[in-house]
Amino acid sequence: MTAKVIPMPLLAALALLLAAPAARAEPRPLRLDLPVDLAVTTAALAVWGGTAAGKAWLVPTTCRICEPGALDAWARDRLVWEDRELAEVGSDLLAYALFPVSAATFTLAASRANGGSWGQGFTDLLVVTEAVALSGTVSQLVKLSLGRPRPFIHYRNFRDPDRRPRPDDILSFYSGHTALAFSLTAATSTVAHLRGERGAPWVLGVGLGAGVVVGWLAIADDKHYLTDVVVGAVVGSAIGWGVPWLLHRSRGAVALPGGTARGAPTPLPIGVSLAF
Repeated sequence: MTAKVIPMPLLAALALLLAAPAARAEPRPLRLDLPVDLAVTTAALAVWGGTAAGKAWLVPTTCRICEPGALDAWARDRLVWEDRELAEVGSDLLAYALFPVSAATFTLAASRANGGSWGQGFTDLLVVTEAVALSGTVSQLVKLSLGRPRPFIHYRNFRDPDRRPRPDDILSFYSGHTALAFSLTAATSTVAHLRGERGAPWVLGVGLGAGVVVGWLAIADDKHYLTDVVVGAVVGSAIGWGVPWLLHRSRGAVALPGGTARGAPTPLPIGVSLAF
């Protein structure tokens, strides 16, 4: 099974790197209010990390979605692996290492290949991070609100018969790994599209394929049901697309003196934004 899992993330990283040289010569601007976006991103990361660190005190004491439906039971019977440890390692490696590294590498490399500055690349990376942080925050708050036991808890499919209960045991809905993978894919490809980079379809196609593998491995590890994975993919994709498209899509740009940055005065409730 290892041979089926490992090539996908390697292909994802390779495709993201190869896509950058095919970018446009003149990048399109993005709408950005740097202090506001930094504050939003920092706050979202703090809530995401804080709720994850404090879930022992925040987790529900009883389940609110207790029984799996017929579809989830059917999918679990067919997709759970006997070697669950391999699935766990593969899912963690993809979601928390290869996806972020590939997305960051493409975003920075595409900016330089597109004639932009390093500042533009880090600006694009900030937009991607903002979307992913908001997606992670929503995922964590939903988990803590709904309290769904993980499949291996419900079915008592323990690797260690002496295993003690943990706060994470009741945080199955929805899949944070899958939401992370799909929010990264959607945000990175949307920013690339808004910049006018022809590598955007590669990012989207390869990222979606690798994201499906992340969701599959989450089910194979018996940590999530099919509905956990599907909802994680949908919500992660929606936030990953919505943040750059709805908040950072430029409606025009004017040149700023000194440098390659561009400014686009845009009225906001708290001031004026500049696109870089």
